[in-house]
Amino acid sequence: MANIEMIIDSIRVSMMNYQAMKGGADSGFDGNPRVLILKEKAGVRYLPIWIGPTEADAIAVKIQGVELSRPLAPDFTCAVIDALGANLESAIINALENDTFYAKVVLRVEGVPLEIDCRPSDALAVAVRKGVPVFADEEVLKRASIVLPDEESIGQTADRGHLDIFSKAARDILTTSEAEARHLHHDYVSTGHLLIALAKKKNTASNIMKNAGVNLGRIEKDLKALLKKEHAVEGDVVGLTPAVKEAIRISVDEARKLDSEEVLPEHVLLGLVRASDGIAANQLKNSGITPEIVYAELIRLRK
Repeated sequence: MANIEMIIDSIRVSMMNYQAMKGGADSGFDGNPRVLILKEKAGVRYLPIWIGPTEADAIAVKIQGVELSRPLAPDFTCAVIDALGANLESAIINALENDTFYAKVVLRVEGVPLEIDCRPSDALAVAVRKGVPVFADEEVLKRASIVLPDEESIGQTADRGHLDIFSKAARDILTTSEAEARHLHHDYVSTGHLLIALAKKKNTASNIMKNAGVNLGRIEKDLKALLKKEHAVEGDVVGLTPAVKEAIRISVDEARKLDSEEVLPEHVLLGLVRASDGIAANQLKNSGITPEIVYAELIRLRK
C-alpha cells in the first residue's frame, strides 16, 4: 500500500475515559486523553488518533515553540540519533489492529535504511523535532479516516431537510423536543429542547456523550434551568428557532457526507454541535464535545 503524506492539524482534549476506548489509545494513562488529528496534505481526509496527555504535550510544546528547562523523552531520542550519526527520514502510521494504531520511524544509518517500530505519539514527537515528513498507510486511511464537512456547504441544503429522510429514532427526538417545549410552556423549540430530548433517549448519540464523560442528567437539568430563566434564548420567535433550523439542515448534510441514507441521532448531535448560535452548542462545547470527538467515537463504535 502507498504511504500518504500527512500534516498535524490539531491536538484536542477528549473527555472520553480510557476504559471506554477499549485500547483505542496508543498507550495506557490516567487523565483525559487527547485526540491528535492528522490531515492528508494533498487531500481532504483526516485521521484521529487517541494519545495520552503527556505524549500530546511532548508534541505540542515543539509545535508551539515552547522552551523547556529540561529535555523531554523525544529530545533524548533525537540526541541519541544524532550521536549515532543517523538521520531520521520519516514517521509512518503503518497499521491499525484491534482499534490500536501502530507506527514506525525510518532512519538512515551509513546509507542504509532502518525501520524501528514505535507508538504513533513517539514517532510524531520525534518527527516534529526533526522536521521530517509524516505518512499514513493508505489501508489505515481507508479504515479510519474521516472527511470533515466543507463549512461553505453547510446550510445549503435547506430544501432537503424533509422529515421522511429522518430515521424513526431521529423523528422521535424531534417529537420529544416539542413535548419538552410544551412542558416548559414555551411556544418555541430551541436547540436546548432538542439536546434535552437527545440526552433522554438511548441511542448512538447519547452513548457518544456518555463515553465522552458527559453527565446526561446534569446537562438536562442545566438546560431546563436556563430555558426557564430566559425565554428568548435563540431569538424571540414562535415555532422552530433559527438555530434549530440550522441544526436540522446540518444534520441532513452530515448524513449525506457520512454516506447514510437516513438522518440518525448521531447526525442530529453533530448538527447541534455545529449550530453556531445554539445554546446546545455552548453546552456541548463546555462538556468537551466537539465534532472531532463525535467523528472519532463513531469510527470506534463502527469497527
